[in-house]
Amino acid sequence: MRALIVARKSLLEMMRELQLLGLIVLLPLIFLVITAVSYSAPFLVTHPIWVISPDPDNAGLVAALESARYANGQPIFDVTMIADQAAAEEPLKKQTLAALVVIESDADGTLSVTLRGDALYMPFYKAGTIMGRVIQEYADNAAGLPRIVQIAEEPLGEASPQNWFDWYVPGNTIFALMLIIPQTAMLVAREIRWNTLRRLRITRLRAGDLLAGISLAQMAVAVLQVVIMVVAALALGFQSQGSLGLAIVVGLAICFSAVGQGLIVACFVENDSQAANLGATVAMFQVFLSGAMYPLPSMTLFTLMGHQIDLFEIFPVTHGFLALQQVINYGAGLREIGFRLGATLLLSALYFAVGVLIFQRRQMHSTSRNS
Repeated sequence: MRALIVARKSLLEMMRELQLLGLIVLLPLIFLVITAVSYSAPFLVTHPIWVISPDPDNAGLVAALESARYANGQPIFDVTMIADQAAAEEPLKKQTLAALVVIESDADGTLSVTLRGDALYMPFYKAGTIMGRVIQEYADNAAGLPRIVQIAEEPLGEASPQNWFDWYVPGNTIFALMLIIPQTAMLVAREIRWNTLRRLRITRLRAGDLLAGISLAQMAVAVLQVVIMVVAALALGFQSQGSLGLAIVVGLAICFSAVGQGLIVACFVENDSQAANLGATVAMFQVFLSGAMYPLPSMTLFTLMGHQIDLFEIFPVTHGFLALQQVINYGAGLREIGFRLGATLLLSALYFAVGVLIFQRRQMHSTSRNS
């Protein structure tokens, strides 16, 4: 009952400060919109290329480029035949054209293929890589060489992200949930600054009651954040593959760890400003090290229950991010994410217990002595 009273008090305080609540909710949405605008391109792209091939004998290679397909049947290249190389210069500069392909034959019949384009333009790099494979296969077939290696691509699951925006939505959600750290630290630091703890000691309020109440309030905010982020992502074109309910469960587990870390931060600050700055630093530190923003190289320490445990998986958010990604990007169920969800909850409980212990010793005891 005491924890519920504290939770109600914390929620009312947050509702009175709509600017702070709006910042916590709206800032991730701004980043989500930026991501949707910047990374909406699909993984499988049909690359526009122009081809110059004056020798009719090279029509077979042109046909090979035109017939190249992805596994789903989508054409890899949109081939346009031209005769004037100068006409391709302007489209290449404006990057409306992936590459110019010049196919020529020497006097002895040796095939020569030249690619022109911007080497720093990613579509040129991707188109050139795929084109190299198509040309090599064509050359081997023309020379009568047997195919030594056959590459067969099979998806690991029926569901998968369809574009880069789909891929980045879990990371944006992690960023939103990690903002719980500075918010929790600010709430607790404010109680310390207002000497609320000293007055609450008269009611025999324990650290666990206070922190449990603040945690319940932050859990409510976390549910709101996950729902808003997913709904906004869907409105921006996100193609969710999994259960929204399970995603909320994972989000709550991540929030649990964020609350514990917010408590730890609050024990080492003197005012709201310090809580916000230090809390934001801790939050962003984990957002990047969890791989939520950028993929990190594997730094495996050991294997547990068939799962590789990397260096930065000491943070609950790392396991939580992987679980969230598996749910909304690949449609995984509770069974598939059981290990990661369990690790998130276990580490979150550990961080929360450490936060309660430090808070009890540094704040509640000191308040009791000063009384």
